[in-house]
Amino acid sequence: MTKATALFPRYLGASFADLPLAVQKLHLIDGVVQWSGTASVTRGPTLWARFVAAVFRFPAAVDQTPVQVTMTPTPDGEIWVRQFGTSQFKSQLRLADAKVTERFGPFTFDLNLHVADGALHFPVTAGRLGPLRLPRWALPVSIAREYESDGRFHFDVALHAPLTGALMVHYKGWLA
Repeated sequence: MTKATALFPRYLGASFADLPLAVQKLHLIDGVVQWSGTASVTRGPTLWARFVAAVFRFPAAVDQTPVQVTMTPTPDGEIWVRQFGTSQFKSQLRLADAKVTERFGPFTFDLNLHVADGALHFPVTAGRLGPLRLPRWALPVSIAREYESDGRFHFDVALHAPLTGALMVHYKGWLA
């Protein structure tokens, strides 16, 4: 894989150039890359939201923690390993059938990656558990964006639980 065939520029096409340089740089990978920074994590207060967050191995609440993201290209996408302090979770992003999907274990979600207001947005539009399509009410709500501030890459990801809409996890921070 080369930087020209990396997942995000390939999927976004000409709109990739509309992203701030710090966001472009993070997604122009042609080998294993590692980014480090700091993040804060908020967890939802309800039992259901905490249960769903635990299933996906999302990090525990913390005011500030070191964060490291390792991105490994594959022939059809990228594997991301996110380390928040001692907590780690992994996903696989793929480009298939002209859409980007993100898989967490047996769950696969379709993402409507798009550029708006100088940021990259990641809303979930569909999902599956194995081969079974999830109904809309069973999908998490993802309010996630990547942007540049003070010349540095920033992320802000809030995930809300299916059924209730309660906050599961909200993590935000920066990487360099």
